[in-house]
Amino acid sequence: MIKAVFSENGFEITGHALFATSGKDIVCSAVSSLSQFVGNIIKNERLGEMKVGEAYLRVKIFQKNEFSLKLEKYLESALKGIEEDYPKHLCVEVKTNEN
Repeated sequence: MIKAVFSENGFEITGHALFATSGKDIVCSAVSSLSQFVGNIIKNERLGEMKVGEAYLRVKIFQKNEFSLKLEKYLESALKGIEEDYPKHLCVEVKTNEN
C-alpha cells in the first residue's frame, strides 16, 4: 500500500500500491505523477526541496505562502480521490498540530 502523509512541513509518499504488476499499476502511476509534478514545482519555484528514492518521495516546504498551500491542498485532494476508489492501495493521512 502507498501511504501519503501531509504535515506542517510538507508531504511524504512511501510504499507500493500493489494494484497491478510493475509498469501496469495505474494507482502507482497516478500517485507518482501527481506527487512528482507538485514536488518539482515546489523545488523549481524555490519554495522547498524534494528527495526521491525507491518507493519514496519527500517534499519539505520552506516557504509557506498562498501558492505552496494551494499546491499542497490540490495534491491532497487528488490523492484522497484516488484513495476513495482504491482504499486497499492508497492511504492518505493529514497530520495537524493536534495529532
